[in-house]
Amino acid sequence: TEACYYAHASVGCLHVRPLLNLKSKDDLARMQSLADHVSDLVLKYGGAFSGEHGDGLARSCFNEKMFGPKLYQAFKEIKRAFDPKNILNPGKIVDAQSLTENLRVIPQGKSQSLPTFLDFSKEGGFDAAIEICNGNGVCRKKDSGTMCPSYMVTSEEEHSTRGRANALRAVISGKLDKKEFTSKALYDVLDLCIACKGCKGECPTNVDMAKIKYEFLYHYHKENGLPLRDRLFGNIESLNRLGCALAPVSNWFVGAPPVRWLLDIFFGISNYRQLPHFAHQTFTDWFRQHKRSSSKRENKVVLFNDCFMTYNTPEVGIATTKLLEAAGYEVILPEKRCCGRPFLSKGMLDEAKTRAEFNVEKLFPLVEQGYKIVGVEPSCILTFRDEYPDMINDARVQTVAENTLLVDEFMLSENEQNNLNLNLKSAKSRFLLHGHCHMKALVGMNPTLSLLKMIPNAEIEVVDSGCCGMAGSFGFEKEHYEISMAMGRRKLFRAVESRNDDWQIVAPGVSCRQQIEHGTARKAKHPVEVLAEHLE
Repeated sequence: TEACYYAHASVGCLHVRPLLNLKSKDDLARMQSLADHVSDLVLKYGGAFSGEHGDGLARSCFNEKMFGPKLYQAFKEIKRAFDPKNILNPGKIVDAQSLTENLRVIPQGKSQSLPTFLDFSKEGGFDAAIEICNGNGVCRKKDSGTMCPSYMVTSEEEHSTRGRANALRAVISGKLDKKEFTSKALYDVLDLCIACKGCKGECPTNVDMAKIKYEFLYHYHKENGLPLRDRLFGNIESLNRLGCALAPVSNWFVGAPPVRWLLDIFFGISNYRQLPHFAHQTFTDWFRQHKRSSSKRENKVVLFNDCFMTYNTPEVGIATTKLLEAAGYEVILPEKRCCGRPFLSKGMLDEAKTRAEFNVEKLFPLVEQGYKIVGVEPSCILTFRDEYPDMINDARVQTVAENTLLVDEFMLSENEQNNLNLNLKSAKSRFLLHGHCHMKALVGMNPTLSLLKMIPNAEIEVVDSGCCGMAGSFGFEKEHYEISMAMGRRKLFRAVESRNDDWQIVAPGVSCRQQIEHGTARKAKHPVEVLAEHLE
């Protein structure tokens, strides 16, 4: 029998969760058999069957075996003396149901089928993706990691990964009517899921609630209609392009108090937020001029210029180009469209797929020529690896995904093969590094940390800050502003504010940098900007 393992390393406590299908009669019997054998071993070695969790519903059925008939009878007498009508927590400690009774999953029951847009075959179907949650409750932690940002600030079960999975399970199991799948009640349960992917990286069973939410929103909007605000945020590339074409007038316009007030009232975009700055010269415009004076190089790399780098933070693209050229690479800008992440976040899966297909069509020939595709925005570039294969049934997608990297990953890999030729000056400041949620879940912080360590005498601290709370458009939305800020205040803002100006704040995510500046008035930089500043 396969199992997932997780532990409290500090106290030597190992949790073992057998991977069993409790809808199966055979696996129910296997669960009972495993529990019987484990309880025999506990008795043999003089251990405690309940550990730190107590007896409760799950283990009370073993109390007579573990404590012996005499002591168990004493338990029953005490219960009868103080609770003769058996109204105080019945079924706990004594007179409990058997292990295979009163299950959350209906034995031999069938989940309600649901045609999905995304491919859930590797999970075993949409219902299986939900049932991957086995209720272990690690998502209810509050002290470390990323999972689960909403629970960390609300302490409400419904705002944990487990709470969301249980609500969805109630629908697919048939306990609730199928029409509840597109209900406002279920929407509210999933509303504060910011699709950080913390559960995919930190849950012992790797529940992917972000993917489940994308699918839910797709069906919810099909049934209930797509709000205008969601359509606007999904089409952020078009809005950014227009804003840059009209800059600097557009910056004055969206920053004007009356306009911000109108956006708040009519579109639900919080007037506490300043909308991103539109660049007067886009990164693409800068690159066209720059490329005419750049020499041809033997080594080439494709830079995916995401919407935010292109229209809002061209300085990040400029720094990336200079850094890669200094390392000996010619940078190629491909013909491309938005990665599709803004559409995914709003459940606009048709639109996301259209962008994904276009990008694969344009990028696959470059990959065939042996080029790697690199990006600077984690949520954008990692979409190629994590979501594109679930949207498009095409062998080329996997090839593109396998050759797509964060610029941090690419440079670290090249450095390990002694292919980089960078001369960097010694660090003049210390660096506080905040990681992007998707990066932490899918890649880890080592590539970025290793990249910054290339700077001589660099002193770097990675802050265990969880999610910054911005999460793309989430922090701009009026009804989410306060909880977005609460997520930031939980750890990140305090960590930033406790450092003086000798510290440079570093954050790969554009949303993270926006949130840090909004919450602390400190400007964070992308890691490539930091490295580019240290070029000799």
